[in-house]
Amino acid sequence: MSVYKKPKVLFYPSAVYDVAQFVMFPLNCLISGLCYLQPSKSVWNEEGFENKKLLGSGKTLEQLRAEILRQDGLIYNEEDLVRLYDSLPTVNAKTDLVNKTWNGKILRTNGSVLDLAELAIIKPLNLLGIKWGKRYRTQHQGDPLLLRWSDKFYFPIPIWGNVGMTDIRWRGQATATMNYDHQPWKDYFKVLSNEQGHTVLLGVWTHKHIAGGWFTLTLDESVPTHPD
Repeated sequence: MSVYKKPKVLFYPSAVYDVAQFVMFPLNCLISGLCYLQPSKSVWNEEGFENKKLLGSGKTLEQLRAEILRQDGLIYNEEDLVRLYDSLPTVNAKTDLVNKTWNGKILRTNGSVLDLAELAIIKPLNLLGIKWGKRYRTQHQGDPLLLRWSDKFYFPIPIWGNVGMTDIRWRGQATATMNYDHQPWKDYFKVLSNEQGHTVLLGVWTHKHIAGGWFTLTLDESVPTHPD
């Protein structure tokens, strides 16, 4: 009979996040700068966005949703992701994000900063059994990058500082948003799936007005969000 072993999870004091983001300031400026070098500037929330017709690849929204949930590793048309995002239910920051841990997966578009992160960092780490996610401990305290090794050991990487969770409007609807304390970045979320308690969010990371990449977060209820 197998015995369930509780995963080991690290927690850092708040000062660690402030110091880490200060030390990594040059790297974070570089990440922001890369958004301006994307082949497409990916500005989806500009004035008059409601009148901009999104064509995409022609796939139906249900087909897109099913492909993402299967995690097929496809290359997505970004207009398809925007169309899908617009059709999804909103998320409440306080009730749907806080006190939860999430496993992440980047959705590649072959034109975003997160694509570079996937190829240069995430895939090499996967070979070592390391994957990424996020953890929201309170409405004003969270980990924008939580790594896990073999689903047994979870440890935050605080290079981007602390984050808070609020509801902010993007493309006409207020939805749960992860705000970085020290970066001009935000992550906006909507519900991709909530079937039989299996919650998956569709997220978009933005630098100011530019979308720097898309991803999903899948709820991981096995990981504690607070120290014992």
